[in-house]
Amino acid sequence: MIMKLRLRQLTLISLAGVALLSLAGCGHSTDAAKASKVAFATTAQNPKQQVWYRLNTATPKPNSQVSDILVQQKGKVTDYQVQGISLKKLNNQSVAQTITLAKNNERTAFNKTLKSQQTNYQGELKLDKSNQKNSDQYTYKKGIAQANSEAKQDQQRYNQFKQSTKQLHFTATKAYPVAAKVGKNKSGKQVTSETITLTAQKWQFGTANSGTIKQVSQRNQIDLNIDNLMAKPVTVNNTKYIGYYGSPDALVTKTTNAKAESNFDTPSIHGVH
Repeated sequence: MIMKLRLRQLTLISLAGVALLSLAGCGHSTDAAKASKVAFATTAQNPKQQVWYRLNTATPKPNSQVSDILVQQKGKVTDYQVQGISLKKLNNQSVAQTITLAKNNERTAFNKTLKSQQTNYQGELKLDKSNQKNSDQYTYKKGIAQANSEAKQDQQRYNQFKQSTKQLHFTATKAYPVAAKVGKNKSGKQVTSETITLTAQKWQFGTANSGTIKQVSQRNQIDLNIDNLMAKPVTVNNTKYIGYYGSPDALVTKTTNAKAESNFDTPSIHGVH
């Protein structure tokens, strides 16, 4: 009888330990749409996809334009840099629909910008030829030399553009580990600020000296302090948003919790230091 009691006690202790571990694990990730306390890196730990939006306004508004759709999952963030999408357009979109929209928009923006860049180069070459033929404008040798030099440089950039786009295939951006650094008060017990670092792949459509098209890694930092925290959701056309006020780019996610408020991440979260 005593042996059975001991076994039962050990079993209960083991189950309690598992429960505590499970709770601890849950504390390191939250569902952005339901949580009462919402923090960027914390929601990124969720095994399910979470979506945040970076806006061109300090607070969510119907006419806010979305510059980035940030898809989080398992400690990583995919930063889709989008064009021509208003927050109002995303109000009734599910997570899956929003991600599909972001992927399609990224590809469309790439093709549109690529075509526009080609048109720009062709326009520059046409102008160069016109300048070279305009003898009245270039009566001095120095002026003629300058026109020839510009024409040569523009032709070189256009050749580089054509060469780099011969077998160029669109490649979607990829996920990077979430990264943030927090600041604390003098006692070191309370987090009072946070810097979120977003890493993304961005298409570089040539430079002043080169016409080569390529993908480059780009990092952007979002600095947050107490004033950026939202004490309650902001409603836009019957959809609630929670996150961080910006100056000017707010960072928000959808929520169904009317009592939700934003918070800083803590060093206990993976990727936060």
